[in-house]
Amino acid sequence: MYKLIVVDDEKAIRKGICNYIDWGGLGFEVTASFEDGKETIEYIESHDVDVVLTDIEMAQVSGLELAKYIHDRQLPPKAVIISGYKEFEYARKAVEYGVEHYLLKPIKMEEVAEVFTKIRKDLDKKKENGHRLITEQRNFEELLPELREQFWISLLVGGPRAKEKLIKRKNLLKLDMDVELPCGILDIKPAGEDEELLPYNRSENYHNLINNIFGGISDEIQCYPTFLSADILKIIVTTCRNETADMFGKRLKLQIDEKCQSAYSLLKLKFDIKIEKIFKNLVEMSEYNCRLSSRAELEQSPDNGLLSEDYEQLIQKYKLLMGIINDGDFEELDNMIDNIFLEFRNLPIDQVKQISIDMFSMLSGKFVKMGIDFWKDMNKTVSYQQIMEAENLRELKIKCQNMLRATIDIVRSKQNAGSRSVVEQSLLYIKKHIGEDLSLEGIADRFFLNQTYFSRLFKQYTGTTFTDYLIEQRMEKAKELLSLGRFKVYEVSQMIGYRSEKYFFRIFKQYAGCSPAEYFRGRSLNDER
Repeated sequence: MYKLIVVDDEKAIRKGICNYIDWGGLGFEVTASFEDGKETIEYIESHDVDVVLTDIEMAQVSGLELAKYIHDRQLPPKAVIISGYKEFEYARKAVEYGVEHYLLKPIKMEEVAEVFTKIRKDLDKKKENGHRLITEQRNFEELLPELREQFWISLLVGGPRAKEKLIKRKNLLKLDMDVELPCGILDIKPAGEDEELLPYNRSENYHNLINNIFGGISDEIQCYPTFLSADILKIIVTTCRNETADMFGKRLKLQIDEKCQSAYSLLKLKFDIKIEKIFKNLVEMSEYNCRLSSRAELEQSPDNGLLSEDYEQLIQKYKLLMGIINDGDFEELDNMIDNIFLEFRNLPIDQVKQISIDMFSMLSGKFVKMGIDFWKDMNKTVSYQQIMEAENLRELKIKCQNMLRATIDIVRSKQNAGSRSVVEQSLLYIKKHIGEDLSLEGIADRFFLNQTYFSRLFKQYTGTTFTDYLIEQRMEKAKELLSLGRFKVYEVSQMIGYRSEKYFFRIFKQYAGCSPAEYFRGRSLNDER
């Protein structure tokens, strides 16, 4: 029920409006009534009100003044005015103050029903939109960590470089940093094969461990761990202080040593960390990986004319491109194409043509694997002949840009089915290969998706994270195997993909509330009964 208050200085009319109209049937509840606008203003300032039904002429504060008060302060209630006056000026003023309707006395029940039915529908729609916005905001907040990591990955492999675009993106992602202050990139690797670290390797748990140790802010230095792949981990660091790059670098070195000592003291884990580079600001960092053109001419690989390191970087860009296409983000697509072709600027045009053809071929194959067989449609848009006929890099870039934009339109028409297919295939794969070394990054690679984008897609369609789902499937399988009574605990651990029996024991107890042995004994007792 929506809340309605009635305002009229004639008691009989006021009571009649409150009592003689079937407000409940219209979806409203009369929560209060007043004889003047002054009392009404005091009430709506401290109570929830959806609609004010008011007479136009009253002693102290008129209905128009009340409507103006609501309008000027942008208060929630909708206003409906009742009056015996037919003057145009009153009606014009009522419209000016945002009044929903202007009813004339004597009131006609049919008109009241019509007006308030419309108002109820408007309120229903507003409530629905409000719930949708709240849901979207909640979903956005839940996905914020993944979106932030995707931003850093994009930056590391040649994402947005323009200062205004960096500022826009960091504001959208609520990153509390100044793009003008020094920043840096750390390269981090686990030292050795410590048994305690084994359960974390190639898993989201390892991501969480790294975030817990090295993430967050300390001494006005903010750290953002970022996985480019299962084996490549970088930490982007920014400062909150207005200091030189040299001063920042010295403070950063002290903090790294402190964090490494803490990790070893508490967890007996060792990491090799080096400062890859310190930058004056974020724009300088964004230009750091723009190096394909300068190094590719010095040494070439036999396969594609690129150094292996450059090729891996290009593959990361293509994975981001897949996510951009799925998201339908034209602005981000243009940014990525600009950056990719900027790195091609000193390569021979024939080599860039071949790389471009390889890119479309690769994207097409990966989309087909995702269950989106749109190549028949793409044949009308993607033309290798046009690519080969391009006379210069600028013309080639524009052609590729247009073809990729057309790809977005085609994928968008099949997006829901395609995205759902990716998740469904990944769920089937997990169940079928539950005893193998499964990881978020590994399964994302199967669909040629950046792991951060895949994580977002997985959560969107399943309502849970990849790690939580994998644990649930493994623990349920463990219960099933334990119930058979034919396997020892260490055998069950290996059969569901855990190399460490100790880690399996800990996870199972957290999930089931008892140890594997206790679970087996409990099931055995139940079977005997």
